[in-house]
Amino acid sequence: MDILSKTEELNIKNMPDSKSSEVNSETADQETIVKTVEKVDVKGCIENTEENISGVETSKEELVEENSKEPIKRSGEADVNDKKEESTKDKERWSGRQHVEALSGSSSSEDTPSSTKAIKRRKKKPKDTSEAAVSRQKKISQIQAVLSSSPLDLEALRELAISEGGLVKDEMRRRAWPSLMMMEQVESAPKPPLEVVKAHKDYHQVVLDVQRSLKRFPPGIDDNYRLVLMDQLTVLIIRVLMKHPHLHYYQGYHDVAITFLLVMGEDIGYEMMEKLSVTHLCEFMRPTMERTTYYLTYLYPILHRADPQLYMFINKSGVGTMFCLPWLITWFAHTLADYRNVVRLYDFFLASPYLMPMYIATAIVLQKKEDVLAGECEMAMQHFILSQVPDTLPFEDILVEARHLYQAYPPDTLTQEVEEHLKKKAEEEKLEKQRLIERKNKFLARNNYKNLMTTVLNFIPVAPAHRGRLLKIALFAASVFVARSIYSYYSTSGIYVRPDS
Repeated sequence: MDILSKTEELNIKNMPDSKSSEVNSETADQETIVKTVEKVDVKGCIENTEENISGVETSKEELVEENSKEPIKRSGEADVNDKKEESTKDKERWSGRQHVEALSGSSSSEDTPSSTKAIKRRKKKPKDTSEAAVSRQKKISQIQAVLSSSPLDLEALRELAISEGGLVKDEMRRRAWPSLMMMEQVESAPKPPLEVVKAHKDYHQVVLDVQRSLKRFPPGIDDNYRLVLMDQLTVLIIRVLMKHPHLHYYQGYHDVAITFLLVMGEDIGYEMMEKLSVTHLCEFMRPTMERTTYYLTYLYPILHRADPQLYMFINKSGVGTMFCLPWLITWFAHTLADYRNVVRLYDFFLASPYLMPMYIATAIVLQKKEDVLAGECEMAMQHFILSQVPDTLPFEDILVEARHLYQAYPPDTLTQEVEEHLKKKAEEEKLEKQRLIERKNKFLARNNYKNLMTTVLNFIPVAPAHRGRLLKIALFAASVFVARSIYSYYSTSGIYVRPDS
């Protein structure tokens, strides 16, 4: 204990006067330091103190040189290194304290604030214990249990995909979507050469559609990665069309393909799109839109039974079914901007019958009933109102309503009404076509005289600027000729009697 105090007094004597006051303020910490040193190996303490005593006999310059060569072992080493421009006097002030700290392995919190910052850790985010989070985690556990079961309970998986929240997250979808489409083993087929892809007849149209689909990519995505995804999407679509030459590409097909690309990746996404194109989407890939129109017509029989008042109003407006065409052929991917809503609907579609998109379309129309009835009963206005599908709609309620409509009015009970509606529509189109032909004939008859004079004038070899004047002269001459002919006729006949006879 006495040896250490003498060492401190020696260091203070060899320190400049300007720094002595600071050292005095530090003596209050010596008792704590000494207690710590007592816990260290006694032999190590004696060796170090002997080195300090031997330093008494050295000169001031030699002591400074010795202390400047000692390694800095403070925990705040990074802060000391940043201050390389400190004077040697500052180093002298710290040399005694540092030597003791090297023995004790600790330092005062007041003198080394940077040590506290070095061990400071970021607070962990509190675990979400809300009811929604608990329910979400519970459903994830249920999905994992079903996917891990052997054999797979497909009906249970479909029920989980249809129920509220769907498959929750993409990690679950990557495992569940192939099972929902009954794809047990997915084998990636070899990709065709790029030259073969570019030679396909639909290549340029696909490229144009892919370039217009920027909003479908996640926001904030790196430009280079986005370009890679666009190239993958183009090749994916062409590969499907090359494998099935009888299928015809339609605008909107790329919106479906990009969803599977983002969720499943390039290889599995291709396999799923290839199967989807010969099952759910095959009716939309025919040479004509006849079957697509047939599916769209299911909207009115369902609406007629669910809400007759709304059906009469929409049918009277003549809006037709074109407003819901992108809903059907893209599974709402072209209409909705929120990625979460899109994949939630895809969960529902993959676990449901093929015509379920039309029941969801009817449920959306029923959801917009107030807006529809508040607008004018006119085609343009109603098309604008119905075609708007914001992401703020309560889609979970809409899906529940769609499922109820499907159970209450299955497609096979609506077939006859659909055919009658199509037949009535065909007759109306035929009558409208006849009216257009009649109007066209009247218009042509009204302009026959003008067309005749135009034809005559085309044969007159004069400048077009003088044709009008020449026409007036010809008409005047013809009028004079007719008048003289009439006069000659009556003047030579016996009917005309002179007054003086």
